[in-house]
Amino acid sequence: MQRTFHIFLTFLIAVLTLSVSGCDDAEQKARLTKAEREAMRKADSAALKIGVMPTADCLPIIVAKQLRLFDTLGVDVRLRRYHALSECRKALTDSLVEGAAIDSTLMKVLQEKGLKLEGVMATDLTWKFLTAKKARITRLGQLRDKFVAADSHGESFLLAQNATDSLNRKKPSTFIVQVEDPAVRLNMLTTGNVDAALMPEPYATTAMKRGAHWIKEVKSRPCGVVVVRAAAMKDKTRKEQLELFKKAIAVAKDSINKYGQERYANLLGY
Repeated sequence: MQRTFHIFLTFLIAVLTLSVSGCDDAEQKARLTKAEREAMRKADSAALKIGVMPTADCLPIIVAKQLRLFDTLGVDVRLRRYHALSECRKALTDSLVEGAAIDSTLMKVLQEKGLKLEGVMATDLTWKFLTAKKARITRLGQLRDKFVAADSHGESFLLAQNATDSLNRKKPSTFIVQVEDPAVRLNMLTTGNVDAALMPEPYATTAMKRGAHWIKEVKSRPCGVVVVRAAAMKDKTRKEQLELFKKAIAVAKDSINKYGQERYANLLGY
């Protein structure tokens, strides 16, 4: 009986020792995790954060990241991937990013609202005015009493307004539906839930492959721009980061021109 008690006591001490050791390990792990989290927070704060979308105008930025061109030049650039220009807009206004790829019309809208932005680089963002296959619309004059999907702000909304103004002189007969996400617009257009939509690439090409018609009467100029918050660029380090960022993008563009967009199209992942 006494021998059994000693065995039980020894086992209990061993369990308690392991338990205390385990607690120490857990506490140490928690401390390390906290320290790591703080280090990650500081690194993220110091990095140049740029908002991008899965659109063709952002491809050089995404390619530069994929090819590690930023790392090669010694600049920490972190891409924040968004699905819509409205998300890029919010990221800029909430200071979640130092910059973002948007369009020049949206930049003016934000500047008029008091957000201090600087355009630092042009991109090849353009829009196509597409009509649904089911709608069988081939010219603007057929858009009376129809629904057109576009962003709530920016160039696509302006194009939609300008294209339909002549149809709405007597009464509003063409309705602009604000759909922020181009992937949602693509789905609505190809399923016939809207009669027309303004689409950037590569969504526009996908829509046309599914039978959408391109209304070439609506002209779109290249209007893409990478903007940065003026407040973020007051710092000398930020300016240096931005210069290296632009150098990396130039190299990425050379690679795209050499090998073609098709080589890197999968990086958009839209």
